[in-house]
Amino acid sequence: MQEHIRFSNLDRGEIRNKLSQHTFDVVVIGGGITGAGIALDAASRGLRVALVEKGDFASGTSSKSTKLIHGGLRYLKQFDFWLVKEVGSERAIVHKLAPHLVIPDKMLLPLIENGSYGKWLTSVGLKVYDILAQVDGDDKRKMLEKKEALKLEPLLPRKILKGA
Repeated sequence: MQEHIRFSNLDRGEIRNKLSQHTFDVVVIGGGITGAGIALDAASRGLRVALVEKGDFASGTSSKSTKLIHGGLRYLKQFDFWLVKEVGSERAIVHKLAPHLVIPDKMLLPLIENGSYGKWLTSVGLKVYDILAQVDGDDKRKMLEKKEALKLEPLLPRKILKGA
């Protein structure tokens, strides 16, 4: 029979006592996003896990997160194709295992005259990214003409805007 422990700072002493009465396969120190992820992974594999945190769970750096799932697009610029693929795989896992936590949000990357990359190179880069990162369906990137970009974001600089 599994024993469930209430998670309240008021019960810290009782929780410490209960933890000392059990044997665990894994003890994770740090209840931020990394520690919680490690604990979840270990528990989902059938291991007995204790997660120990000095403060409240996710109260440190994890509480200041943007809550965005990093897509790894910047690694394409560095030609780190393996990392783009790995980040894409991890992104797909989150979409599959926790769809209730994923709220897709479209982002606009304006392309301007004399910018870092032209429309053609950006278009090719985004297609390569979609393939490597295993992006499918509505999540795929698409290029917009200047007129379409301005319809979405009317305050973009019209004179130098090439598309998005």
